[in-house]
Amino acid sequence: MITKNTLKQVASLHQQKFRKELGLFVVEGRKMAEELLRSGLKVVGLYATPAFIEARGAAFPTAETVSEAQMAQMSAFETPPGILAVVRIPEERPLSGTAHLVLALDGIANPGNMGTLIRTAEWFGLHDIVCSPDCVELWNPKTVQATMGSLFRVKVWRSDLATFLAEEKRSGKAVYGALLEGENLFHLQEKPEGVIVIGSESHGIRREILPHITHPITIPRMGGSATESLNAAVAGGIILAELTRPSSLRP
Repeated sequence: MITKNTLKQVASLHQQKFRKELGLFVVEGRKMAEELLRSGLKVVGLYATPAFIEARGAAFPTAETVSEAQMAQMSAFETPPGILAVVRIPEERPLSGTAHLVLALDGIANPGNMGTLIRTAEWFGLHDIVCSPDCVELWNPKTVQATMGSLFRVKVWRSDLATFLAEEKRSGKAVYGALLEGENLFHLQEKPEGVIVIGSESHGIRREILPHITHPITIPRMGGSATESLNAAVAGGIILAELTRPSSLRP
């Protein structure tokens, strides 16, 4: 039976301070729990309500039953999905060799955008993401949820972005930067290799990163739109869709 101390500890994990202190984070929902159990990450607690166990419990035989009230106390959702896991935060690995195409995120502060960018990167076949140190925490519940399981499969490193990009540039790799002024994204002729940099929601790519950009690119504004910029996750999705499109399909 779950104790009051455990309930209190799980509820505390919705705050970054306690996630960092305890080295734990929370995953909620059936699909996320299924993805988690396939990931190899260390699950230290798995809890489900009687209604969830009656409907889907066969897929989660190790889940401990908790009441609806207890689940509500632990959950970050107004309407809890009925299953919740407490997971050990994996050790941060040093940055190592990356794939032919890497996504670099500069100061992404919104957890929903961060999670969506990770999920979108995996959709388009990217499995390496490098984040600046001031990007939102990966284990924020909103980030975790927005990845829809991609966080368990994609490699995400936190690194000094200027240093990383300088090294990539020195090695001869192209560094594409999403900017308001640059080459029209849809006019690029060759399928790229290198790094794609997406800047923060409010400031874009920072000034100190700009010298490392070898290929400024822009998503052209259509129809006289007065909108100043695109949401970071939306821009990232458009850019990834275009830059991963096979050369044979380019005009």
